[in-house]
Amino acid sequence: MLSLNMQRQIRVNENQLIVLSERARFDHSQAGYLHKRSADNSKWRLKWFVLYQNLLFYYDSKNSLRPAGLLLLEGCYCERLITTVVASKSMKVRQRQQFRFEITYRRENVRQYEFRALNEMNCNNWIEAIRYAR
Repeated sequence: MLSLNMQRQIRVNENQLIVLSERARFDHSQAGYLHKRSADNSKWRLKWFVLYQNLLFYYDSKNSLRPAGLLLLEGCYCERLITTVVASKSMKVRQRQQFRFEITYRRENVRQYEFRALNEMNCNNWIEAIRYAR
């Protein structure tokens, strides 16, 4: 969930986050699968994301009851990542490099998050929804 430092800053506890995540499952502005790059940037993990107000919950699957994590979108920036695709790479690799976006923060020592959507429309919808939510 949230780091202890972030919990202290916004004064929430895990029980409050669980209640919010349950509400988010039924009252959200956007939900769906996205690939999320791991913290060490070595792997992409498919997660179920739910956007509720300015909170982006993610779960291991659509049927998971407890969120695997949460991003507070207050003050974030959400931008499309444009990558140059090498023509010699396979079609599968080229498709994986497309439809990417990131969430960043102006504050120092805050992790940047990179996501990959399933297609162009899905990518644009997520970017627009996150920008509106922040």
